[in-house]
Amino acid sequence: MYNKPKLLVILGAGSSIPCGMPSVESVDGLMKNWGREWVRDSSGTAAGDAFNVLWTIAKEYYGSNHYRIRPNYERILGEMTAMASWLSPSPFGTPLTSAVKDGTPVDALECLLDPSDQYAASVQVLEQHTFLLQRLAGHMRECSKAFDTRSTEFMEYREFFRKLRCRFDVGIYNLNYDVVACAAWPAAFNGFDCRGLFNSLSVSQRQEWGFIYHLHGSVHHCIDHQLAKPWVVWKESLEEPFTDCGIRQNDMAQDFKSIPLTTLISGGFKLDQLLTDPYQTFYSTLVRHVHEADAILVVGYGFGDLHVNRALQNRFERPDHDRPYPQVVILEKSSPGKPQTASLQSHDFWAYQLTHTLKVRFIITKEHLEQKLAVEPFITSGGFEVASNRVAIWHGGFEKAFPAVDRIIRRLS
Repeated sequence: MYNKPKLLVILGAGSSIPCGMPSVESVDGLMKNWGREWVRDSSGTAAGDAFNVLWTIAKEYYGSNHYRIRPNYERILGEMTAMASWLSPSPFGTPLTSAVKDGTPVDALECLLDPSDQYAASVQVLEQHTFLLQRLAGHMRECSKAFDTRSTEFMEYREFFRKLRCRFDVGIYNLNYDVVACAAWPAAFNGFDCRGLFNSLSVSQRQEWGFIYHLHGSVHHCIDHQLAKPWVVWKESLEEPFTDCGIRQNDMAQDFKSIPLTTLISGGFKLDQLLTDPYQTFYSTLVRHVHEADAILVVGYGFGDLHVNRALQNRFERPDHDRPYPQVVILEKSSPGKPQTASLQSHDFWAYQLTHTLKVRFIITKEHLEQKLAVEPFITSGGFEVASNRVAIWHGGFEKAFPAVDRIIRRLS
């Protein structure tokens, strides 16, 4: 019997944009508005808007940094988790509090403090953090309910993955919350049984591929408080009521950091958030599947999640003399004037993370330095920018890759 080669697919936010799902930039704006909404609706208290305060601080902090790092909603949610810990009194906070202005927060954060309650500031930041995640989950669920499965873009998306499955044994790690991947492949195994209960053993012991695992949560996830303890379950119909956050139920992470129980994994400290099932089980199988993969397809992922990067990096860090490295194709949407990756790998965050994760270097030539070569020729010709003959970047965007699926399959093979 012919055994198909195994293709591991990692879907980032950019993979769903062609099908009408929101971009990171659009969610950034929504989060700012929701942060202000939370302040208005906080029972008339003088609650500070931690999200927008931290956005302003982060924007000034990053400035015109060497690696072109910019704030986004996930970074700011991570800073909120850190700040909630920083504002907590001993022993639940951090000793570093005493090292900053004798323990007094900077002026921009003084609005968060209540001298009559030493826990108030920490609780307030966590409550806004939880509120923002609830709003994000609700927004993504509404986008998913409005998703048009009859659109040309989705039919091409579905055909793209059908052709991949004809050639490969496919396993998908979906970093998105939306329904696009599931709608394209409804028969894929997702780890939940017919009752919506997660079966960790069926995932960890599964030898077959043919799965879609939602590593960072899904609009189908719901927190069920009727079980022995609050647990993440799967609800097939998005028309049902959903609970996206545990009420006053936060798990303690490293150094007493309070991690809210939510249906979405977002922001910083993702490894701490992943300690709850189903996410911990999915992450453990990601490590195994990276090593089993014969080829890897990365779609619309910005290489911004360290835990995903390290799972890939550990595969490429040391040569496996028994088998070659897997071929990697990265589907990225670049502007025509963007410099080629060879010129960016030392000072652009995305290019640096990509090359560091996959352990490749794009050869920089005299032409790159003198003519400042851009990626436009790759977009125009439908070609790939290649490093070490094993990592290829498609710069034309995911939607333009649909009709080029056969070319991508040949590259992966």
